[in-house]
Amino acid sequence: MKACFVTSGSLNAFWQDKLEKTEKCDLLAFGFNGLGLVSYKRELEGKTEFFHDAAGLSKAIGGVVVSGCDTDTYGIFRHSALIADKGRILGVSDMSFSLDESEFRAGGNFRVYETGAGRIGLLVGDDVYFLEAAKVLSLCDADFIVCVYHQVLSNMTEIMLRAAAFSCGVPIALVASEFVSVAGIGGDILYSSRREVNETEIRLVKDFHKISTRRRGFFLEQGF
Repeated sequence: MKACFVTSGSLNAFWQDKLEKTEKCDLLAFGFNGLGLVSYKRELEGKTEFFHDAAGLSKAIGGVVVSGCDTDTYGIFRHSALIADKGRILGVSDMSFSLDESEFRAGGNFRVYETGAGRIGLLVGDDVYFLEAAKVLSLCDADFIVCVYHQVLSNMTEIMLRAAAFSCGVPIALVASEFVSVAGIGGDILYSSRREVNETEIRLVKDFHKISTRRRGFFLEQGF
């Protein structure tokens, strides 16, 4: 899969100024720089066209567009990620876990999207720190996971990215402000950069682990 990650500048700015200089890609992903704050009310009233623009860009590249955005659902704010494929909005996923208290509320939907580039799962923000989030997408047979993130401030973020890719057996890309990193199923970093526009080829390989565990109290003693 040919992927392009954009770590600064808006979705529209990239479309107008840089798309023609970029090689054709199957997946074009932005961090939260892509769309900014999106009000569902204003979108429905036709006062803004953020989702329309994302769908239009996906049609222009003939592939998948993913972008982070902060959504306002009639006064309820969430960190979210939008996905579009070849001119169609496929859906919006919200951040489900948070490491601190803020005005942004958790959502409740993990989803894998069927796209022309494969089955793509989305993680948002602090979801990357919770392995069960990536595990849900892996169990739903995701071929690839994209995590949109605000700003990477420590190496712990990339460590958790690698751990999630290794433990769940699915390659995962994290795209943030001025940073992108792609972790493979071996827990290694396949690609990492702080450039504005990043083009790379990603081999969609999944791994399946047979895991055995022992749990206290899981079985009753039978006396033999």
